[in-house]
Amino acid sequence: MFFTNRFALVTGSSRGIGRAIALKLAEQGVQVAAHYYQNQAAAHDTLLQIQQRGADGFVVQADVSQPEAIDRLFSQVQDKFGKLDIFVSNARPDLPLFYQSPLEMSLDHWRAAIDSQAQAFLLSVQKIAAQY
Repeated sequence: MFFTNRFALVTGSSRGIGRAIALKLAEQGVQVAAHYYQNQAAAHDTLLQIQQRGADGFVVQADVSQPEAIDRLFSQVQDKFGKLDIFVSNARPDLPLFYQSPLEMSLDHWRAAIDSQAQAFLLSVQKIAAQY
């Protein structure tokens, strides 16, 4: 099976689309690092559901809008898994105004969106390329 002995990190996997992706990977036998920013209980629930699907993994916390947190995140994944085969960049800020019109969005909300998505993706890919 292709996914045997594969390891994944799914950012933002404590709920929603990220959780669904993590669980689908687990169904395929992938070990999953379940990332969260603030909702530790939801991340542990994701891990429990991963384990119920016959896979394994661990929970990892990081504010992916912060470059040093991304460094720690990938260090933890490296320490636990030894390698990374699949990376899903799914984290986004949990802002009440995140989906408002761009004409109404403040610069602070814009920066939070860019830092937690585009910048986090760029730094993560650079980190992966350097390690693997």
